[in-house]
Amino acid sequence: MNRIAIMGTPISVGNRGVMALANSLISLCSRKAKTSDIRILTGHSKKEKVSFKFGEETLEVEVVNCRLSPKAKLNEHLAWIVFACLLYRLLPIRGIKRALSRFTPWIKALEGADIVGDIRGGDSFSDIYGLSRFLHGFFIAWTAVLIKGSIVQFPQTFGPYNRKISRLMAQYLLRHSSMIMARDRESQKLASEFAGRGKKIFLCPDVAFSLEASKPDVILLDPPLDKAQKIPGALIGVNVNGLMYNGGYTRDNMFGLKMDYRAMLPSMLEVLLREHKGEIWLIPHTYAPFGNAESDNEACVRVKDVLPKEVSGRVRIVTGNYDCHELKWLIGQCDFFIGSRMHSCIAALSQGVPCVGIAYSRKFRGVFETVGMGDWVVDGREVETDEAVKRVIELFQKRNEIREPLRKNAEEARKKLEETFEKIFKQ
Repeated sequence: MNRIAIMGTPISVGNRGVMALANSLISLCSRKAKTSDIRILTGHSKKEKVSFKFGEETLEVEVVNCRLSPKAKLNEHLAWIVFACLLYRLLPIRGIKRALSRFTPWIKALEGADIVGDIRGGDSFSDIYGLSRFLHGFFIAWTAVLIKGSIVQFPQTFGPYNRKISRLMAQYLLRHSSMIMARDRESQKLASEFAGRGKKIFLCPDVAFSLEASKPDVILLDPPLDKAQKIPGALIGVNVNGLMYNGGYTRDNMFGLKMDYRAMLPSMLEVLLREHKGEIWLIPHTYAPFGNAESDNEACVRVKDVLPKEVSGRVRIVTGNYDCHELKWLIGQCDFFIGSRMHSCIAALSQGVPCVGIAYSRKFRGVFETVGMGDWVVDGREVETDEAVKRVIELFQKRNEIREPLRKNAEEARKKLEETFEKIFKQ
């Protein structure tokens, strides 16, 4: 039986994108390896098992903790774990290794795994979110290399790297990877360059293309639907990215956007509401308290508040605290979708919903290209505000032309994803 350890998938965050990654990856590994022996190695405060649902099935997955908090137990603190892994590697004495393993659950989990793989939240094998986040991910992955000698890189974006230290660390990890999967061609090219000659880099769609959709028990909106009302036809869904709206974690245009995202959204909605006689729903994909830079739910409220009263009546905000499966179902009810969170876009694309990606990094174009939709990305780093609105409207008018080709390409992407994971567990 394959025993699998997975890194880079938080299990209790408001970002439904990384939760989509976790659910999809665990499902793929469980089905293709025909195993229930899966552990998640991640930053978490409790020793527990977490339930993941796949259709009618539920899988209990053990969580192995690695924390930076001063309140963390010594044997769960990242500093100790890295130090212990170094001792394990540098002192090849069986008694010392056994003692380190007994004291450190992280080492014991790595020792017992047949496959250790990292997915880095899909896009954090890069320093675009800051050096500290990159370093944190590096040290966690490095522990696998120290204990096992290598690591598997699950489908993700590689790069960009704005600092020399990030490039050197990325090269080290890729050269110590037994299998590398890139979710776009640019990442595939970069990983091939970094990993060295002779190492094959697989091109594989994002794992969330396989995520199952699940209808929520109640659809909560502001303003609410009347009891007799059904979800309207020709619905437009818009995901508002709180991080872009607030200028990134630094709140000073961290991603170097050329457009004014905060001004672009209401402008775009006003034009869409003139073109479209139906409703628009604002759909958060990362939930956080108001005041938090990540909060899509707050950004949705702020955007609606500045719309003119004559059009705001046809705009509703999705207010339910839905999981990634339920959000995918809601997005699947849309006739057209505009997203600024990568996995909100994948939820649409994977269901054949024509989708425009309002991008803050190159990861969007690469993922869209996997289903033939590369031209449906509006890159906020390259276009001005008015040009972005104009481009969205042009694509909205072409939505029916792309619907059937997109549906076929999405099905092909799911098949390729399944085939790639079959290869992993046959090796």
